[in-house]
Amino acid sequence: MKTPSFIPQRALLSRTLVVAAALTLALAWPAHSATVQVSAALEPARIALDEAAQLAVTVQGNESGEPSLPRVDGLEFTPVGQSSSFQSINGAVTASVSYLYQVTASRAGTFNIPAIRVGGASTRPLVLQVFKGAGGAGQPQGRALPPPNVNWPADSTAGTAKGELAFLRVVAPKQELYVGELVPVQIKAYFRRGLGASLNGLPTLSSDAFTMSKLTGQPEQSQETVDGTPYTVLTWLASLSAVKAGDYALNLELPVLVRVQERTARGQRQNPFQSFFGRSPFDDSLFDDFFGRVSEKPLTLKTDLAAMKVQPLPIAGRPADFSGAVGTFEVRSEVAPATATAGDPLTLKLTVSGSGNFDRVNSPGLPNSTAWKTYKPGARFEAEDSAGLQGSKVFAQAVVPQQPGRAEFPVLAFSYFDPDTRQYVTRHTTPVSVDVAAASGQPATVVSLASPTPASASASSSPRGDEMFPNAVEPGRFVSSLRPVFFRPWFAVATAAPLMLLAGGFWFLKRRERLAGDPRRARESASSANLRESLARMDGALQSGEVALFFISARRALQEGLARLWHVPPSAVTVAELNARLNGAGGEIHTVFRLAEQAAYAGQSLAPGDLQHWRQIVRDELKRMEEL
Repeated sequence: MKTPSFIPQRALLSRTLVVAAALTLALAWPAHSATVQVSAALEPARIALDEAAQLAVTVQGNESGEPSLPRVDGLEFTPVGQSSSFQSINGAVTASVSYLYQVTASRAGTFNIPAIRVGGASTRPLVLQVFKGAGGAGQPQGRALPPPNVNWPADSTAGTAKGELAFLRVVAPKQELYVGELVPVQIKAYFRRGLGASLNGLPTLSSDAFTMSKLTGQPEQSQETVDGTPYTVLTWLASLSAVKAGDYALNLELPVLVRVQERTARGQRQNPFQSFFGRSPFDDSLFDDFFGRVSEKPLTLKTDLAAMKVQPLPIAGRPADFSGAVGTFEVRSEVAPATATAGDPLTLKLTVSGSGNFDRVNSPGLPNSTAWKTYKPGARFEAEDSAGLQGSKVFAQAVVPQQPGRAEFPVLAFSYFDPDTRQYVTRHTTPVSVDVAAASGQPATVVSLASPTPASASASSSPRGDEMFPNAVEPGRFVSSLRPVFFRPWFAVATAAPLMLLAGGFWFLKRRERLAGDPRRARESASSANLRESLARMDGALQSGEVALFFISARRALQEGLARLWHVPPSAVTVAELNARLNGAGGEIHTVFRLAEQAAYAGQSLAPGDLQHWRQIVRDELKRMEEL
């Protein structure tokens, strides 16, 4: 095509560049939209020493690698499962994978969890606060905080089981709540006795009308009979709070793995005792597992609780200082020390104790005045039960008196809504007085800047009247050349050496940053560290004779080794995956997985010699994996 003569060549070039830039942006946009996004959530962010938190790492994009969890001294991250979802918008498919971890602590304190990296993306840092609960000083090791004093419904298994193999129920002390009201609940998972099953995660709340916290890490195991059928029951304790008014169903989900006995096909090995004796003592799941094939099927248990009614907080009679607290509380205040000096800080403590939702208990503290200078108060909560329903919240505020004399702190008010009486209540503190002394002044000190000299020297060297000191007449140091110093060789070497060191340090930092950003190297490093930690824990359990911890650590070590061999996350190495990949081989690995499940839920005791035998088997299997 011939260029029209009325378009200048420069304008044509500019338009060509604009079109090229637009095409480049259009082609680059899909790649940009496919950028991996990683987020992390920790629930709850404050736990007791014997409790556990749940860490959820969600990866959105096409990154298939497992998150590289940082090593935090005093914390342990245990994978409990994962879930995947796919979304297609205008032909673009986006994958989302959520990795779930159980977080436990070996000591109390504040733990900073660094950013979690997946590929080239990373999450924001997280903070977990662990306070001394059951495992702290003054209480027996391993015991949990006592549960709240709640009158649970007499028939906790209301309804019928309908012949189900497994089902999930929530037991709440009441079916009608107010917005912000906190109540303890029981989450109970029922498994028909004899059914082989294992947990694949923790109970999660799927309704946005409620929030759940203080979920116990390990469930309590018991036996119950429903409709004449015996069930093994796993019970968790948690706290439930409503966030909006209306009628909403309390929906919870629990992922499990159920072991299913597959029907033996013609020509395959069958149970000879069953075929010979028919119904006999040999007709047992143990013999079926030996002569048949057992596979694991994922299953999600869901609650079928009727809708709960959530009432809004009433408008009539609401105090002006009401900040959202719901429950039954008492307040008191104190000042330390009892005497002070003007300008020195005091500590004003406001303690709110009782029963209710302490997350909604707030206090602005004492305001500024001509007599006081105040600072924003800090809060600290001490729970008295496992649900966090009963306890005390202390607000500590720094107060600086400005004037001497007898000063009295004004009465502080705290308002809350009582769901039992359905009324607002305002509590007041008692006045507190403090004696403030005047600040003592200090005499001014004159500091001379002149150096002391002997009397004879001062008499001879000091000028008299209008005399002046003579100028110095001594010659300075002579040099042989007036050549500038920056032209001399030693100056060039002295200048180049720091530059070379700086360049070398910059190269070293960039190389370390590049290696740290390599997702494959990070995954291998994390896997090696987890494998060493699992083996060390297995050896420690062998020495102490803890059978359950020994086999759980042995299974974790085998999961790490197989995950590196198969290039999958360790949490994906399950019994079903073993059956699919090993095709009947790896019998000893299957046995370790099965013994870990039995030791965790049924309990088992073995002689030290037997544990030593299984330790050698695990190490031989790991060595064989490295050679492949």
